[in-house]
Amino acid sequence: MVIVVTRVGGDGSVLTRSVHTASRGDPGRWEALAGQATLGFLRPYRPQPGEPVYFVCAGEHEVQVAERDLDWPLRGLVIAVLAEGGC
Repeated sequence: MVIVVTRVGGDGSVLTRSVHTASRGDPGRWEALAGQATLGFLRPYRPQPGEPVYFVCAGEHEVQVAERDLDWPLRGLVIAVLAEGGC
């Protein structure tokens, strides 16, 4: 599975990181994080001007969410991918 997180900042900056679970030593951890994040569940997309938004894709699931609506455990997945993922 490939997990991709893109953060578009309120200033227009873009940061994208990805994790290829098959090439990691801990693929179960990443697949569990993605499963707990319930990416198939629709979330409100209500960005405010200047607020970062996130695009998260894992396998066949994709979600767009404003930072204030980034709830746990989706927030945990986003933090992990942005911190540990590659370009």
